[in-house]
Amino acid sequence: MSPTYLFKVVTVGAASVGKTSLIIRYSTGAFREHYSPTLGTGFAYKKMRIDNNTVNLQIWDLGSQDFLERVRANYYGGTQGVIFMYDVTSWESLNGIADWKLEVDKNVEEYQSLLVGNKTDLVDERVVSTEEGQNMATKLGMNYIESSVRLDKNVNRAFELIARSIHDWLF
Repeated sequence: MSPTYLFKVVTVGAASVGKTSLIIRYSTGAFREHYSPTLGTGFAYKKMRIDNNTVNLQIWDLGSQDFLERVRANYYGGTQGVIFMYDVTSWESLNGIADWKLEVDKNVEEYQSLLVGNKTDLVDERVVSTEEGQNMATKLGMNYIESSVRLDKNVNRAFELIARSIHDWLF
């Protein structure tokens, strides 16, 4: 029987970039059409395989409102992976990633990270190019992927990338 591991992943980023939708799509396959802000935290759990190992992904959805920063600090403990997320139709959400990284760095000593540019299906509203997202990821020392939660594009791949990164880092 192969070993089973537990990896804790948190998602952070500006409000309405799609963090909760990404987690719901990945964990249940459903897409939620209407925006409802996460107040506090949310949580999902999904089992996956990496090589011959079973990995239980514990995925935390941290609310992004400024007044929740103290509350968020309590949920970073034990984090091994962080998905930083922004909306490709919002410069502000990309520019805020550096501040999110500062918050995570203050609360987590070592972790693997992935920058996800979401909402690529909104082609006519897009303002942040793939290259600009990749440049931010490189500058902050993160891996990078783009997704469309609505179209279910690269949702599973994002979680596979962060889980593989944690796996390879730990073992």
